[in-house]
Amino acid sequence: MTTIATDLTREVSPTPPTQRRLSPPRTRRRTALQLIAVGMAGAAAYSLVTIGVNPLTLWFERDDIGNLLSRMWPVQLDNASSVFDHAIDTFFMAFLGTVLAVALALPIGFCAASNVVGSRVIRSVARAFIVLTRAIPDLILAMIFVRVFSIGALAGILALAIHSIGMLGKLFADAIEQVDPGPREGVAATGASRGQELMSGVVPQIVPSFIATSLYRLDINFRSATLLGIVGAGGIGLDIKAAQGGLNYPQLLGVTLVIIAMIVIFEIVASVVRSVILGPTANADRSWWSRLTGRRRVVSQDVAPAASVPVAERSIVQPWTRERLTVYGFAASCAVLTVLSFVVTDVSFLDFLGGLAELPSMFWNLVPKNFDWWDDRFIGDFTETVMMGFAATALALLFALPTAFLAARNVAPARWVYGIARLFILMVRALPDLIVAVIFVAALGLGPKPGVLALSIGLYAFASKLFADAFEEVSEGPRDGIRATGATRVQESFGGVMSQAMPSIVGNSLYLLDISIRSSTVLGIVGAGGIGYSLIAGARLLKWDMIGGLLIILFVIVYAIELLSSWVRKQII
Repeated sequence: MTTIATDLTREVSPTPPTQRRLSPPRTRRRTALQLIAVGMAGAAAYSLVTIGVNPLTLWFERDDIGNLLSRMWPVQLDNASSVFDHAIDTFFMAFLGTVLAVALALPIGFCAASNVVGSRVIRSVARAFIVLTRAIPDLILAMIFVRVFSIGALAGILALAIHSIGMLGKLFADAIEQVDPGPREGVAATGASRGQELMSGVVPQIVPSFIATSLYRLDINFRSATLLGIVGAGGIGLDIKAAQGGLNYPQLLGVTLVIIAMIVIFEIVASVVRSVILGPTANADRSWWSRLTGRRRVVSQDVAPAASVPVAERSIVQPWTRERLTVYGFAASCAVLTVLSFVVTDVSFLDFLGGLAELPSMFWNLVPKNFDWWDDRFIGDFTETVMMGFAATALALLFALPTAFLAARNVAPARWVYGIARLFILMVRALPDLIVAVIFVAALGLGPKPGVLALSIGLYAFASKLFADAFEEVSEGPRDGIRATGATRVQESFGGVMSQAMPSIVGNSLYLLDISIRSSTVLGIVGAGGIGYSLIAGARLLKWDMIGGLLIILFVIVYAIELLSSWVRKQII
């Protein structure tokens, strides 16, 4: 009996501490991820110290900012009718630019999809073009097109269209690669041609993603279009440029408030349209009102199952359901708005054709033939641009995470807290980065500090929304388990929510860094540091080879960061 007890004791006795493995095994992949994390954290800390910004900078600079805001009051809005006409032009510029971008990005997305195009060369060329259009800021494209097509809305429309191809082409390609191969194989088995196979087996599956992505890009383009007038590309940005040039700060504030109101109204309308178009196919997509109140829409299913309809009464043609009518109504509305876009913006097709003849020579001028354009100060400008991106991302993430907990419906302490947090994020997102940079430059002077502060505010709102959405998508199982142990609300949130959302948080943070570095390239246009000042100076002096060389370097930097971010996301997510 004693021997049996001794044997049982040996079997259940704990392993000696020296034999326990308290951490996962160290692998080359894990070491690389840790080194990258330490490197990025170090780069962010170095950037913050070098530029001279920290989480309390706005508090320390409150007197200078307050003095400028006092000079902006009372608000003025001279020539209000002209401002509102330019606001309408801005919307139709964004709409027409998005329509052109969708028309161009869809075939490029098919060429970049590995399950559609077998040639690696074609896919590589398509992917490279997608990255190239994303790397060149729309404001820089607008400067180039203004030179070719002269001042007006046409330059802005083309700039928005070309720049949008990068995002739309990438998301379209990803959606195409993720389709279910079953319907496509079924169509192919009937002897259909390659085109019929794609149109019947692939396109119907990507329609929801196609519509959602296009509407989201329209939202982004509308924000961007409000600023293109600064370089003469039409829209309400012309009023911003006039107010800034004349140091008429009350007028600048008035135009800024009009832009904020436009963006808020547009986002609400876009959210409602998304919920109407995609509601039956994507129950997770809620309307703006349900996001504020926490209520979910109940989607009625009007179409009876096929099995419940007698065979003799079934129609061979597709029935006109509410969903189908909605999609066709959406398409008809887009067609009408496209025609109105040409009328309202007064875009001439003949002017477009005339400018096309000059485009080849213009792009050839952008190709540097030698290195005479190079200046050693560009090294410092690019370094400053990258540091601005790291510093702005770090500041944004520092404040975005706690805000996201308040703006997540399943984590917020109360429904009214959730509603206020979501509304606050929406209002902050409505602030255009370049206008905020103009205000901070006027208050704090030239340099990268106002640029970082302006960029971090925009990134903060965007990151808060992304993180809050990630928190709302977590599974309730782990939270229930932690709650059953008697854990506090804070422990439950961090242990059951934060841990599940961490892969999404890391992936979105890397995406924000990518956006931050690309956005920081244009802030120098208003004196907020970075390479933007050299780009705008080159455009004014017609040094196109210098602009082309700087854009090539910018493309290499952005592409390298995107490759690194893509690798890290694949390892974590």
